[in-house]
Amino acid sequence: MSKLNIDQKTVKELFSGKKTNFLIPDYQRPYAWGETECMTLWEDLFLFSFPNNDYEDFDSDSDEYFLGPIVTFKNDNGQMEIIDGQQRLTTLMLLLRAFYDRYGNMRDDKALKTSRSIEQCIWKTDEFGDADKSILKIDSEVASDEDKEEFLNILRTGIVSDKEDSTYANNYRFFQKKIEEFLNMYPDWFSFLPIRIMNNCILLPIEAESQDTALRIFSTLNDRGKPLSDADIFKAQFYKYYSDKGEKDSFMEDWKDLEMLCNKIFPLQPVQH
Repeated sequence: MSKLNIDQKTVKELFSGKKTNFLIPDYQRPYAWGETECMTLWEDLFLFSFPNNDYEDFDSDSDEYFLGPIVTFKNDNGQMEIIDGQQRLTTLMLLLRAFYDRYGNMRDDKALKTSRSIEQCIWKTDEFGDADKSILKIDSEVASDEDKEEFLNILRTGIVSDKEDSTYANNYRFFQKKIEEFLNMYPDWFSFLPIRIMNNCILLPIEAESQDTALRIFSTLNDRGKPLSDADIFKAQFYKYYSDKGEKDSFMEDWKDLEMLCNKIFPLQPVQH
């Protein structure tokens, strides 16, 4: 029987773990969440963090908001390959980085503590908990995602130029705008929002012992996010087959060419919400 490691964790517990090392593998599809999904997430987190539009109505000891599952398996390099939950996890990383960018200009005690907590979620840390900003806790190898380096650069620097128009850049700017609006409207509440997201928002990491097991788990989940398509699942199976034959790179190049050809012949239709 396949073994599973399932342990409910807060965003901070999962992201700041010393061994946390996420990988979005090359057989995954590109990041697909847009402003609609980001707005829904932002509004849900705000309503959870400030029930009845009052920061005092929140119980930090018991209130929880479930964000959904993260299905992974540990690959041969010790990385947590993400099978399901890529969209959610990527968006949370962008949101936390936007908060960190805003807190970088604030020097009060609460802001410094919050900044340190966010650092531990985004970057690797040493034994004293200090961030090494040269090593992110997430990497992307998505072969068909030409913007993945833009995502990683946003996490590293917190900077997007006006020329950058990827989904990552647009969503990051969206969160920057919402954070600025929130700070202007509720300046006395500002310290509470990122802390409540990290400490009271819950994820369910499901770590499988193999890719096959992780894929079977994925297929049974009723996920709120954007699940893998049938083509993605086939791609994962072919990826494993050709990886075992030592032909991973050539397969991914062929698959990328096939995706580009299919997109030309069958243009993607707008997503209905």
